[in-house]
Amino acid sequence: MSKSGERARPELSRFVSDGKSTVELRRTLAQTQERLQQEQKSRERAESMTRGVDDFLAMFAHELRQPLAAALAAIEIQKHNTHPDRQERARRVIEQQVRYIARLVGDLSEVSQISRGGLDMRWERLDIRGLVSESVTMTEALFEERGHRVACALGDDAAWVAGDAVRLKQIFSNLLRNAAMYTPYGGQVRLTVDGDVRHVRVRVRDNGSGIPRDQLHRIFELFNRGGKRSDGQSAGIGLAVVHRLVGLHGGTVTAYSDGIGCGSEFVVILPRDLSA
Repeated sequence: MSKSGERARPELSRFVSDGKSTVELRRTLAQTQERLQQEQKSRERAESMTRGVDDFLAMFAHELRQPLAAALAAIEIQKHNTHPDRQERARRVIEQQVRYIARLVGDLSEVSQISRGGLDMRWERLDIRGLVSESVTMTEALFEERGHRVACALGDDAAWVAGDAVRLKQIFSNLLRNAAMYTPYGGQVRLTVDGDVRHVRVRVRDNGSGIPRDQLHRIFELFNRGGKRSDGQSAGIGLAVVHRLVGLHGGTVTAYSDGIGCGSEFVVILPRDLSA
């Protein structure tokens, strides 16, 4: 072999070595960049979760502030006013506000259980019409108190679904209670059961305060109702519970409204049980 060929070998070896080092360097840089991106995403998720917790605590505190203030004011009236009528009115205020707080905490517990997958479900084949009728009965006192008229169209044929009877009644009673609370005194609420071959549909329609259109996509978030209730209090978490429970049953729930003052409609669609 020529001397020139011998001289080329170390140069070729150095070239190959440098090329391999370049590839490794690029790979290392790519891996480092990927790790940095993952760390950045992790930090952003952590910051988002922290903001979410802060927002939740702020909203929960806001929800508790008004009923607690009302209850405390009523207690002061009981302490300093011995008139029987004032005493009785104060007692009713305290009872109403404590019940509201208890329901708020109960709904929050439900959301937590569902999120952790710790909610017990007892599955059976059920005619949705019977559950809807029972839900109307469960909320009848509230509708009478607020002077609302409730109309039901449950259909003539059985509407079979697979689900948990207690949780399904919770869905419909929450929707009915929501309609009652967001409808001014003397309003109207209509409940309809229909569907098609594969699905059962339950609709709850009211002529109440309505929902801003830009809030419809957020209506099932915690503490979001797109407005004030007709009794002046803000939203709770009943609709968040509804959304999660409907999802556990393989269904969907959707809110419709033409805006403030135009009433609202909530539509629950569940898979029809075709096992029989």
